[in-house]
Amino acid sequence: MVPVRASRRNVSWPLAFREVVRGRLLILLLAGLFVTSSCVARVSVVPQRDELAPASLADAPAPQPTPRAAPPPRLLIATRFPYVAQPEWLPTRTNYDEGRGGAAVNWIVLHYTDISYARTLKAFSIPASNVSAHYVVRGDGHIGQVVGEADTAWHAGNYWFNQRSIGIELELDHITNPFFTAEQYYAAAALACAISARQGVPLDRTHVVGHNEVPGSNHSDPGPTWDWPHFMYLTSLCAPPTAATVHASFVSESAFPSVAENESASISIELRNTGGTAWRKGTDQEARLGVRDNSADLAFLADGWPTPDRPAVQTEEIVPPGATATFTFAVKSELPGTYVLPLRGVVDGGAWMDDMGLYAKVTVRKGMSGRKGALE
Repeated sequence: MVPVRASRRNVSWPLAFREVVRGRLLILLLAGLFVTSSCVARVSVVPQRDELAPASLADAPAPQPTPRAAPPPRLLIATRFPYVAQPEWLPTRTNYDEGRGGAAVNWIVLHYTDISYARTLKAFSIPASNVSAHYVVRGDGHIGQVVGEADTAWHAGNYWFNQRSIGIELELDHITNPFFTAEQYYAAAALACAISARQGVPLDRTHVVGHNEVPGSNHSDPGPTWDWPHFMYLTSLCAPPTAATVHASFVSESAFPSVAENESASISIELRNTGGTAWRKGTDQEARLGVRDNSADLAFLADGWPTPDRPAVQTEEIVPPGATATFTFAVKSELPGTYVLPLRGVVDGGAWMDDMGLYAKVTVRKGMSGRKGALE
């Protein structure tokens, strides 16, 4: 091999070549500036502890509407939703404050990363970035937890709001995950439901917001491609049932039965779900028809009831908000008479539904069954 002289390293390159190099360096510089303008980096303004709370969040300027793009088609995947979120604990040692200064958690804030999941986690671990979030949802639905919910992550660019919220970053990167995926919707919804159950945050659009809706924010994330109605519908499927979310209205009831002694008759009642959580059969969200005040005084009318004070459970597998549930049960008695059964909808895992004065009147006719020993 012919040795290369040291002097050749100082050869002046042609002007055209130098212009090409200069142009490429400029492109790289601009690309770097673009990356640093992402959601993760722009939050990196050091949070100010003396920021005052807004007089009223309702008085804060509303975010400017952005043109809505058509959401990408969702993947047909085998994931069964709802499910329990299982975050991977990946704690950062920086960019957060221990505790919340005595403040309660009132909001869940959604962001998108604008960089990959891996780069986001790395950014959260670099002290100079001054940014973090409690959770990061990868494109495949995997959840990483970076900051504990009891601590204050630096995600909203508003320290007062940071102390009162939990931040969720959604991976959205033009290389690793260019579109929100079905798995991310499911994972984020399951995570929001779990946070709601732990922290008592209502799952509505007043308390589940985008970074763009934080007072004083100049951000647009999660952006126009995030399908808020679809996401909120998913949260309703797993929202914890509470007195605030369990509501119903009357739709219809079948005719009151008149039967012979020991003869069975069926009664059906329909109720509309007007609350904020779905009714799901076989879960803590299952809707049931209960006897008011849990009374078992008329349990002798029961014919196959689930329990003496719960005549029926919902027929449908799932009843989302706005849909109608059917409750069908049978009555039978050896004792003639007319009985008024006071009823009320209930989700035993949460609360009683609105008391609409429901009742079923059952008439048992005397001496009509033909059985021996019937009362005369």
